[in-house]
Amino acid sequence: MLDAVIAIFIMFLANLLITFSRSRLQGIGRKVLSSIAFLLLLPAFLFALRAVF
Repeated sequence: MLDAVIAIFIMFLANLLITFSRSRLQGIGRKVLSSIAFLLLLPAFLFALRAVF
């Protein structure tokens, strides 16, 4: 149960980073935050898999 909550929180954080970077930033800052958000999806996926099995 806790793993699912952690996965949801990480996905929510990634969504906030993408939204912020696309609405407020441009150039290299936008790419850096988008890359960080993309990399956050890997642990979210792993926590979600752990919650299922």
